[in-house]
Amino acid sequence: MHIDLETVRRVFEDVLSGSMSREQADRWAFAVVLQEEAGVATYSPARERDRIWAGVMYLYGIDTMKAPGEYLHSATDIRAAMNAKLGEVAASDAATMPLRSEPASVAMLGQRDELRTHDQHRRVAVLDVNLPA
Repeated sequence: MHIDLETVRRVFEDVLSGSMSREQADRWAFAVVLQEEAGVATYSPARERDRIWAGVMYLYGIDTMKAPGEYLHSATDIRAAMNAKLGEVAASDAATMPLRSEPASVAMLGQRDELRTHDQHRRVAVLDVNLPA
């Protein structure tokens, strides 16, 4: 699986625009985690692997609820995380990225049998909180 900075940004933007549910984004990120664990994930640009991974890890858990019907992260939180974790896409990076009519995430979401195991895995929510000293 090939993952690039712009694809991760697109998933964030799709969640914010409502064209992708938080649950779909979480499952997409889970698919990336599985590919990383299998050792078959590649990153582009390679020098941005840490930023790409930070974005994927935020998306993996974006559907966490703090109460029934209430998500842990607001749209403002999601936008701030996207900007903090992904930063700006450099013009040289954007020029080398292939254009897609839909994010790669849509294709990955079709792999339901593999992704069903996601429901069996529960994770502890980690909050990024800045507390006064």
